[in-house]
Amino acid sequence: MAQRHRSERVAEQGRRFGHLLDEHAQVLHLLDDAAALRGLARRVREETGAHIGLAGPVEAEQVLVLRQWNGTWATGLHDLHVEMGLGLGGLAAAERRPVWVADYCSSELITHDFDVPISADGIKTMLAVPMVRAGRVQGVVYAAMREVSYFGGRQLDAAVNLADSGGLALQTASAARRQREQAAAAERRRIAAELHDSVGARLFRIGAELRDLRTHAQPGSAELLDRLASLEDQLAETASAFRDSVHALDHDEPAGGLAATLSRDCAAFQRRTGISAQSVEIGQLPACDRHRTQALLAATREALLNVEKHAGARSVLISAIALDDGIAISVADDGNGWSEPAGGGIGLRTTADRLAELGGTLSVVANEDGGLTARIWIPLP
Repeated sequence: MAQRHRSERVAEQGRRFGHLLDEHAQVLHLLDDAAALRGLARRVREETGAHIGLAGPVEAEQVLVLRQWNGTWATGLHDLHVEMGLGLGGLAAAERRPVWVADYCSSELITHDFDVPISADGIKTMLAVPMVRAGRVQGVVYAAMREVSYFGGRQLDAAVNLADSGGLALQTASAARRQREQAAAAERRRIAAELHDSVGARLFRIGAELRDLRTHAQPGSAELLDRLASLEDQLAETASAFRDSVHALDHDEPAGGLAATLSRDCAAFQRRTGISAQSVEIGQLPACDRHRTQALLAATREALLNVEKHAGARSVLISAIALDDGIAISVADDGNGWSEPAGGGIGLRTTADRLAELGGTLSVVANEDGGLTARIWIPLP
């Protein structure tokens, strides 16, 4: 009797462990699109009886890419790029419905751009089901047979259910990836700010002390003056390299355009500081190259950093304005003023220099009703 109870407990523990493993796999699939697609390619074979399972997401420029496969003989279908409307998967994605053909290479329903890799894997009958989520095609899952066959209702239902779960997994994985990228960008900006406040300030102080030593050096000490001048040159090179490093950390590639990035920066600033922040776009902002966009963002972020550190403000308003001769951004706060309202801080000076290299300007003025406004302008080519 005791032996039977122990066996039952072991069996129950085994079932629970298996259930936990399944849950763990499902969570991984919701966070990792590669794992989700790999699971789809395997399960479509298992649940439809197909010889081959394929799965791929819709990537940049609305191109379907077959990223995962199970049961293939050749490599022609691996990472194959399929434009919308082409082949079986492109047709299913374009029409947002399941499509199947009994004999792929002789079918009049589809284009035949991919007959060579299809034939290399001996594929005859093939089914493609789009993964649609929130009105958008996330990808396509395929089931393929190496013989002329037929996909019945049960097999079609299984493939559609898999496509539904795959669409959810890809959508969730995409959202998780965006969150990770945003968190990484925020961490890069935090590190850049800390470096600017600590190492940058220290370099500036060392440079000031060297200049003071050279100014007050005793007449006739030519060797000392030469050494001091040499140290100043080395320090200037170090400071330049440091600024480039901080600039690289602080300027991730903006996604969604300048206005969208400013809006995200406002939201991040408000979450971090508790200070109300809004961003408005006045006029349709023209297209801007990467260097100018990054210079504008750097200047805006430097102004926000000064508001956070020095202003004691309750609210901030960022206005992005389309002008005939360029783009202007103003960062207005209702605080008590910064420690150096004329824009004399090292961060603002560095930012102004970067804008000047592109023909732009940066100024800080006092508001009539209190607080300061940083005015940023850059011309367009």
